[in-house]
Amino acid sequence: MSYRVVWFKRDLRLHDHAPLVAPAQAGPVLCLHVVEPGLWAQPDASARQWGFARESLQDLDLELRVRGGRLVVCVGEVVDVLARLRARAAFVAVHAHEETGNGWTFARDRAVAACCRAQGVAWREWLPFGVVSGLREREGWQRRRSAAELAQQSLF
Repeated sequence: MSYRVVWFKRDLRLHDHAPLVAPAQAGPVLCLHVVEPGLWAQPDASARQWGFARESLQDLDLELRVRGGRLVVCVGEVVDVLARLRARAAFVAVHAHEETGNGWTFARDRAVAACCRAQGVAWREWLPFGVVSGLREREGWQRRRSAAELAQQSLF
């Protein structure tokens, strides 16, 4: 049986979590958070941020368990973690919020997209707010944002 991965990056909550809604309606879901050594080694990461993230992960796992699920937390770089998961049981898609982070997170997400493409796995990033990352110019920003919002609304 195939399943979908919902990758919880920085948005560690269930309420109004679009990347979880559509996959959960389509079938089995693995809720995943990856503690990434490369991310926590970045100069803009701190022990205080990790403490908050750790508490948020505990709360998220509790909320999922109340609903019959659970949060799987792995340590490693995301591409490697996804490869290990796929070797155990193939999944058909990875869903996550598009992240507004730093150059490291942008490169990481591009690597995840390339890995998914190479494996024939669907990669879907959901827009959490008005930022559209990766644009080379602002021309057409509003049209792209509106189209993305319409696509997301049709799933609810």
